[in-house]
Amino acid sequence: MDLKALYKISYGLYVVGSRLDGKDAGCAVDAFIQSTSSPPTVILCSIQANQTNKAIKQTGEFTVSILPTDVDPFVIANFGYQSGRSTDKWANVAHKRVNDLPVLEKAAAFLRCKVTDYKELSTHTAFFCDVVDAWQGEGEPLIYGDYQKNMKTPAQEAFKKFTEGQASSAQQEKWICTVCGYVYDGEIPFEDLPDDWRCPLCAAPKSAFKKQ
Repeated sequence: MDLKALYKISYGLYVVGSRLDGKDAGCAVDAFIQSTSSPPTVILCSIQANQTNKAIKQTGEFTVSILPTDVDPFVIANFGYQSGRSTDKWANVAHKRVNDLPVLEKAAAFLRCKVTDYKELSTHTAFFCDVVDAWQGEGEPLIYGDYQKNMKTPAQEAFKKFTEGQASSAQQEKWICTVCGYVYDGEIPFEDLPDDWRCPLCAAPKSAFKKQ
């Protein structure tokens, strides 16, 4: 079976925004459709293993930012290629808040959806939702087939550059004891060390270390 045949099904690419335990969550999705026009309802299929799936179940609401054709490839990579359990995705992109839920600063259109029911599938959850608010953005919507053809490689390259930059920053940042010059190189992040931790060479307190 040639699964690439499914790329010919016409639908878009979107960023979903929600909240989990008081923190923003979000991911890139393509399985999102309008189910009825009056009243306006939609269906979102969300991967069960994703943090955003858990967030939607907790809040019962989410936003949808419909990506435009001129979207920065990094936006797709940011929300599609990494987990919200290890990074704050929304901190990496321009965004705003609408009734305490995040949306992208720039999108072709925006929706706010309220879950009315959901059904667990084999690997995904199908959320059935009412559209409770909608507003226009700018530009034409990105079609998933065009993403596969024209945007996937730039998104992968943008994410590679981003991760390399993070690794470089992590290597450059060092915590150094201002008393004896000892450079902390432990596996535990310096910020997570207990307050009573001391320099192993001169016994200076943690407060004596400076980031350089």
